Amino acid sequence: MRDTDGFTWWKHGVIYQIYPRSFYDANGDGVGDLPGITEKLDYLSWLGVDALWISPVNTSPMFDFGYDISDYRAIDPVFGTQEDFDRLLAGAHRRGIAIIMDLVINHTSHLHPWFIESRSSRHSPKRDWYIWHDGKKRKPPNNWMAAFGGRAWEWDGATGQYYQHSFLKEQPDLNWRNPAVRDAVFGDIRYWLDRGVDGFRLDAVIWFVKDDRFRSNPCGWGPNAPRPYDLQKHVYDQNRPETHDVLRDLRRLLDKYDSRMMVGETYENSPRGAKIAASYLGTGTDELHLAFDFSLLFSKYGARRFRQCLARWYEAVPEAAWPSIVLNNHDQPRSFARWCRGRHGTERARLLAALLLTARGTPFLYYGEEIGMDNGAVSRRQIQDPLGKKYWPFHRGRDPSRTPMQWTSGPNAGFSEGVPWLPVAASYREVNVEGQMKDPGSLLHFYRRLVSLRRERAALSRGSFRLAGEDPDILAFYREEGSGRLLVALNFSRGRRTMKLHDFIPGKVVLSSAGRKAGDFACTMELEPYEALIVEE
Repeated sequence: MRDTDGFTWWKHGVIYQIYPRSFYDANGDGVGDLPGITEKLDYLSWLGVDALWISPVNTSPMFDFGYDISDYRAIDPVFGTQEDFDRLLAGAHRRGIAIIMDLVINHTSHLHPWFIESRSSRHSPKRDWYIWHDGKKRKPPNNWMAAFGGRAWEWDGATGQYYQHSFLKEQPDLNWRNPAVRDAVFGDIRYWLDRGVDGFRLDAVIWFVKDDRFRSNPCGWGPNAPRPYDLQKHVYDQNRPETHDVLRDLRRLLDKYDSRMMVGETYENSPRGAKIAASYLGTGTDELHLAFDFSLLFSKYGARRFRQCLARWYEAVPEAAWPSIVLNNHDQPRSFARWCRGRHGTERARLLAALLLTARGTPFLYYGEEIGMDNGAVSRRQIQDPLGKKYWPFHRGRDPSRTPMQWTSGPNAGFSEGVPWLPVAASYREVNVEGQMKDPGSLLHFYRRLVSLRRERAALSRGSFRLAGEDPDILAFYREEGSGRLLVALNFSRGRRTMKLHDFIPGKVVLSSAGRKAGDFACTMELEPYEALIVEE
């Protein structure tokens, strides 16, 4: 994509995540597909987004719905053809929208030709492409647990060794210590770069390299305990220092192409999450372009908590690097379900929109977030997610945040003419794109206005960030670029608040979620309940 006037698409633009199975079904088989995304490009262009991150569409047996790839260079027939992908890429580029593919390279499918060859014999040339071990006294080599349940080791009777898998047994982990693996994976990456793909979202970054001495993890107590996986401190199967070598090599590859990027899933639900995520940015110019800090996503609702998350994240990010901001994704309950149900739900959703799109960093929107989609209701018999099947009822899986996009109030929410692969959320009759597009006061139009403001005001997309005020119910900050200064004030209280700022300069209202008109003069910082206010001084 072209970067002009100091605007870098992945740094200053807005990125929209699509879970392709659930976005739009063009052929009526109940599953979203690539032609469906292409049909909705005009909508995405109208919304104003700069890039689409598309969850995996490569060939896969779908044990984990695409996060188990069996052919990195092919498109799975459930989503369409290579020609469909090329049409999507060309159509997006004509509209100035970049395409980011999901890159799942911590592991492959057990049906990938590499693994089939690797497990064929202990003497296979590709044996060391994966992590194999004899075990100890007929038991696994250590206590590592898989995130999706059970041991992280699977016995292979044909060759008499264990292979390691951080997730499902159908997802064997690659051995990133082997230079041949690096060469092969980088070849597949070059294939997509040469076809014009603009970037990659790297799945499971913190798992890439494992301890070469296979030491057992110490005991711990994670936030999701008593899931066995969370009863360990993942010292030896995550965040190994050699992972940074892999990322530096990958960055050198991407830097050979113009305007390409990679953003990493640097998952860590703990107080040290921001520092871990930031560490994968390296110096800011030699590893990931962007890293996901999920602190906001995991936070409790409120100005004080959000302020703490932002402060920690910005402090951790290297000076030469750039942060990202995210409140939703395909692995977690939707923000509307977490924070916006009940009275004042829409007002709260507008506050979250303002936070996401005015804070410093690249905002990532999750499909349906712009209309206030809630989690769907998925019964036990309807569960598709392997995580939900394993841990029901302790963990009901990720399906509720992956239900079909709500396009209309018609049958199946306008998602498909067939039976949807997951049930449509009951809210679709009231919450849908068609209805909100007709209503200028809708949440959808509020998102669109915020996206537009980011492009109109360099202070929002590129400016500095400085927290302001001390009111525990108000999150306020200044954004400055050149001579432009904006004050963003978000009242997370259900009561009116008057904010006292020693350096406040009366100015014009740029945006308000409480009915003020743009251009009105703001003499004092008096905020309505749940108001998001932007003032240009």
